[in-house]
Amino acid sequence: MNWLPDIAPTLFRKVIFVTIIGFFFNPFAATYSFAQDTPAARAERVLADSLMTLPQQETKPVYRNNNPAAAFALRNNIAYDAIGAMNLSMEIALGRHASIGGIFGFKSWDRFLIWDNTPSNLSKWRHLALVPEFRYYPKAVSQGHYFGADLLYIHYNLGALKLPFNLYPVLNDQRVQGDLLGAGLFYGYAYPLSRHWRIEAELGLSAGWYSDMAYECPSCGRQIGPRSGVALLPKIGVNIVYTFNKKEKGEER
Repeated sequence: MNWLPDIAPTLFRKVIFVTIIGFFFNPFAATYSFAQDTPAARAERVLADSLMTLPQQETKPVYRNNNPAAAFALRNNIAYDAIGAMNLSMEIALGRHASIGGIFGFKSWDRFLIWDNTPSNLSKWRHLALVPEFRYYPKAVSQGHYFGADLLYIHYNLGALKLPFNLYPVLNDQRVQGDLLGAGLFYGYAYPLSRHWRIEAELGLSAGWYSDMAYECPSCGRQIGPRSGVALLPKIGVNIVYTFNKKEKGEER
């Protein structure tokens, strides 16, 4: 039994050496190591490492410039203001491409300026206008070109007026008071300035049937008699528009 202490260290070293050699040269271990180091496996590890190192981008919501489903707009026609009349119109979107609306125009004073009481100025221009309209936008509501149709009702009291191009010369020295019913077509273009503001330019033509009473002079005089017939009315618009639309997540148009 005295030989055990002498051979134990040597035997122990041999066992460790054989174990290490067997681990590296074991066919199953070699197969496993080789399988883990194939080109496909290396490419997969490189891809996984690259994905782990990519910077994480913060996802931000993108909002539509205008949301037709929630759009409600108010507008003022600067060209209508030019004759001294108060006017306001509204627009409600029916979907992405169509809208309905209405124009209200009112002038209860005779002259261009409400405070103009010059005795030598005999002109008279009073009216009430109601104009429902329909619009179609090929691109989207409140953006780009649009086509429209409208109906109109006007109650008027006019006299001593000289209109451009000598339109309706009867108004030069007579006063007429009555009503007009008609319909028209128009074309326009809407240009967005911001999320809520835009400007519009439009041109159109309406035809209507009028029925009124004519008088000899602008403010008094004997009654001449009833009149009726067809009248053509141009439509000119330079609109300043404010849209009440709310933000919604979605693709930018």
